[in-house]
Order: sequence, then C-alpha cells, then structure tokens
Amino acid sequence: MPISEKAQRAWKAGTAVITTWTAFYGLFYIDYGPHDHVFTDIQRWYRMKLDGLLGIDAKAAKQISNGRENKNNGGIPTVESDSQAQSAAGDINR
Repeated sequence: MPISEKAQRAWKAGTAVITTWTAFYGLFYIDYGPHDHVFTDIQRWYRMKLDGLLGIDAKAAKQISNGRENKNNGGIPTVESDSQAQSAAGDINR
C-alpha cells in the first residue's frame, strides 16, 4: 500500500527537522572530551554568543566556576593552565 503524497510530505518535513536538530546538537552541544577537537572553536564562539545574549559576564562565570571547583576539591586551589600542570608533573617525577 503506497503512502499518500500528503503523508510523504509530512515524513520528509519530519525527517528534515530531526536531521537539522541532530546536526545542531552535535555541532554545538556534544562534549567530545577534554582535548581540542574540530568543533572546539565553533562551540566556544557559540557559547560566547549565547552568554552575551543571556547577559552572562565571562569573568563572573569563571569566578563561579572556579569557586565550584575549589568547593569540590575541599578548598584546594586548582591548576589553571596546562603549562603549569606539566611543570607540576615534572616536579613530581624528579
């Protein structure tokens, strides 16, 4: 039994919406791990624009994030950059 033209149009429209949503979510929201990847710059740009739209100040957000990390680590300050982490790891190995 063939599908009517109206049902085919609805199916195509639904497929287009689902495909578009999946691509959008995969591009801007999926976390691909701690290392830089092909979508890192696009995701940073998108989050910066979204924060600006919502009126979130980058400095305040970073302070809040650092406060949470310190709270989760029992008040122990965290290492800020990879170079500091590498030098600290080198000190331990010596």
